[in-house]
Amino acid sequence: MTRLPHTLLLVLLPAAFAQDSAQKCSGLTSAKGLPNSTTAIVSATMNAAAAAPEHCEIIGKINERTGVNNQHYAIKFHLRLPANWNGRFFFEGGGGSNGNLGNAMGTLQGQQRANALGLGYAVVSQDSGHDNRENNDPERNGATTFGFDPQARLDFGYNSYDQVTQAAKALIRIYYGRAPERSYFVGCSEGGREGMMMSQRFPDYFDGILACSPGFKLPKAALYGHSWDAQAFAEIAKASGIYDRFGQPLLNKTFTDEDLDLAAQSILGACDELDGLKDGMIVNFPACTAAVVSPKLEAIACKGPKRTTCLSTTQIAAIKKVMAGAKDSKGELLYADWAWDRGIGGKTGETYNQGWRIWKIGAFDAPANSAIIVGLGSGAVSAVFTTPPTVVAATGPGPVKYLLDIDLNKDANKIYSESGVYTKSAWDFMMASSTDLSRYKSHGGKLVIVHGVSDPVFSINDTINWWNEVNRANNGAAEDFVRLFAVPGMNHCAGGPATDQFDAFTALVNWVEKSSPPEKILATAGPASPWPGRTRPLCPYPAQARYNGSGSIDDAANFSCR
Repeated sequence: MTRLPHTLLLVLLPAAFAQDSAQKCSGLTSAKGLPNSTTAIVSATMNAAAAAPEHCEIIGKINERTGVNNQHYAIKFHLRLPANWNGRFFFEGGGGSNGNLGNAMGTLQGQQRANALGLGYAVVSQDSGHDNRENNDPERNGATTFGFDPQARLDFGYNSYDQVTQAAKALIRIYYGRAPERSYFVGCSEGGREGMMMSQRFPDYFDGILACSPGFKLPKAALYGHSWDAQAFAEIAKASGIYDRFGQPLLNKTFTDEDLDLAAQSILGACDELDGLKDGMIVNFPACTAAVVSPKLEAIACKGPKRTTCLSTTQIAAIKKVMAGAKDSKGELLYADWAWDRGIGGKTGETYNQGWRIWKIGAFDAPANSAIIVGLGSGAVSAVFTTPPTVVAATGPGPVKYLLDIDLNKDANKIYSESGVYTKSAWDFMMASSTDLSRYKSHGGKLVIVHGVSDPVFSINDTINWWNEVNRANNGAAEDFVRLFAVPGMNHCAGGPATDQFDAFTALVNWVEKSSPPEKILATAGPASPWPGRTRPLCPYPAQARYNGSGSIDDAANFSCR
């Protein structure tokens, strides 16, 4: 038998290994014994290292079917298995109403440039059981058409995450010959809700969950919050005679950027120094109440006609109404009030500070009602978060008119309703706010929540109230397995005058794998912020960052959590 030279072996072995890996990867298209018998692997391709490391890329689908209105549905998933696997699994949460397969790169949140795939994690993303391209009837709520299909609702609420987790873990076991040593779920907004939901419905699936700006009471935040806000701002438009081409109040024009900056600066002036330091940040936001802020707002009320240096009485009234939260006719809070913070506005050109208005009222220069609560929000409320779903055209006057016509005294209970084929209410299939995390705790799971104080979609006050309830349920020891970090000034998931760049994922991994709970998370202000490069510690609630009394106020080393 002829022996090959050692140097030639070195050349041939990598090619042989690559061939084996490619065959192993392509072989997954005929994988047997997957948890759900309806699972089909559409493709499995070995990708050479380039922008991403070498990995096997898998596209799959579960429970392909024909649903209501002859729409085609399936739970589609996207899985990447790196050649240099670190033994861990990463589920990337979705966003909005989902409907997108996702790139399965593993976004870490906190403006991180790295991703989980690059760190060696096996990563999965999924569309939650519907496709925004296929399941999109403009005359039937557009991208939320899936809300008319009972099974698609359940898939969006909880079922798809269960099915995809099982499928992904099974494929990982087949490909690598062993199960993941640790599993993580990471997401923001709807993805944050998904993470919270997993800790409650499927507590054994994940060892660590990072839930940022979680919409864990999404039906309430949407039905109550969006309609309340739209109606409050519409009063300004009506008083000023500002309507869009469909005859609907034009929310975009209710505040200029400079108007919102006036309000933001008034709030800052009232509350900046409540933590003992004047630094352009409202760190002690729980003390920044309506009673503290109101005198500053009233001081900028126009004494005569509206001018650039003052706010009209209707503008001030609308801000106060929105921040106080949606209420019924008895004055009872339906969702939550909102934290007063600087991040509600900024001057024209301050791109870091557009998040609040984009969600609540839309860009000032937009010719039509462009607020996200009108487009995404109205469609989700009408088709998914109320029962039975209501047909609303996705274009024209439909979306904003729907929100303006909601009567919370009559419609508030629609999130709890069941009707005909819709045997589960929106609250039932979407709810992720249980305070009983005993099974997740027993599993040894750790939960990190990061929430912007100026989040315009989900109120940090609601998240704090939830954490306090969890803490009471655990006899004051919730911090043993769940910690909440507030980011002053930060809008929804990112942006705002804030230190919104942070690595909460590493903090979570260290907690899970090294039993090192996060006592603080270092955060940095981005280049577009008012203080580029400023660093501050994010502190586990109820602690807040406090200046030690000396040194630069732009250096986190000079602050302590207390």
